[in-house]
Amino acid sequence: MKIAKLQRQWVLLNTLVILPWVSCQRLDAHRSSHRNTEFPAVRPRRAISFRNDDTRRAAGLFGDYDSAEVDYNPSPSRGRFGYNRDFYFDYSRDLPTTTRRSLSLVRERPRSNEAAGGEEFSYREKDKNGPSNWDKIAPQCGGKYQSPIMLNTSSALFVRNKRPLQLIGQTNLPQSIRLQNDGHSAKFTYVWRNGERPYIRGGPLKTKYYFEQFHFHWGANSSVGSEHVLDFHRYPMELHLLFYNALYSSFEEARSEVDGLAVVGLFYELYEVNDEPLNTWTRFLQEIITPESEFTIQFIDTFPLYDLIGDVEWPYFSYEGSLTTPPCLETVTWIVSAKPLLITPREIREFRKIRTRNGPMVNNYRPIQKLYNRRVYRY
Repeated sequence: MKIAKLQRQWVLLNTLVILPWVSCQRLDAHRSSHRNTEFPAVRPRRAISFRNDDTRRAAGLFGDYDSAEVDYNPSPSRGRFGYNRDFYFDYSRDLPTTTRRSLSLVRERPRSNEAAGGEEFSYREKDKNGPSNWDKIAPQCGGKYQSPIMLNTSSALFVRNKRPLQLIGQTNLPQSIRLQNDGHSAKFTYVWRNGERPYIRGGPLKTKYYFEQFHFHWGANSSVGSEHVLDFHRYPMELHLLFYNALYSSFEEARSEVDGLAVVGLFYELYEVNDEPLNTWTRFLQEIITPESEFTIQFIDTFPLYDLIGDVEWPYFSYEGSLTTPPCLETVTWIVSAKPLLITPREIREFRKIRTRNGPMVNNYRPIQKLYNRRVYRY
């Protein structure tokens, strides 16, 4: 009896196990025969990782680096230049490495003359159009490639093999110079004869860039004034020389192109040994004290760029950034000298005499902006 009972249990167990397995096999065979019609195959998702893809590299400031004279490693934590403390993550490993050079730039026309550099924006934070609200005037002012920034010698990536930076035509004299109080700065615009416009080339620049104008940023006292901050030190004044890419016909055309502009920035520090004039061109500032005034410096009194900045043989930083006033176009290759120029207390007081509609023109500098995932190079 016990043997017969065990046999019946064995048959029941096989029935419960074998029949479902046979049914599943038949169902799979049925699905396979209709795989391309009623039951299309679903392939497993393929994991996408930028960490192990060595073919995706950041182009950065110099494009693909095939022809640039720079020893470059896309990882700031492993490169020969050492760890860059301005980066809070490994950009080449943790982010898709599509750079702004491959992004289409939305060309933005200024809404008005004010948005392009007139009286609509303000440098005073308490005003409704102060620096923290510039993105309401021009949306690009809220972008991630904004200027100015903090420059750190210790964290900047040192470029070993570099092309010399050259300013060609810096001794050329213009026909005249248009000096303007535009409500935000003292701006010098040179009028050139054909073929005499200076241009800059070399360094981080792939093509030559024609000179357009220069202007200044300064403070109410000597503890503030410059827009960029070098090693946690803010200088009393900063000079900006604007250049536009020679591939374009004018500054207005180039300013909206992704490689359209280059700006050379130089700091000024006070020379207090004596008050003898070092920058004789500052005598013309008295002609534009009145808000929105203009003055033409005739040929006999003009001066070349060499009298302004001397030889271009100083060490400098370079990074990708923007104009520092609305519309804050992110089309600028910045070149900022690490060696300051000199200015006397009397000369800088001439700048502080200039007025706007709302009072003295002082503290006309933008607060420093976040670096985000940009790299700063040191030459």
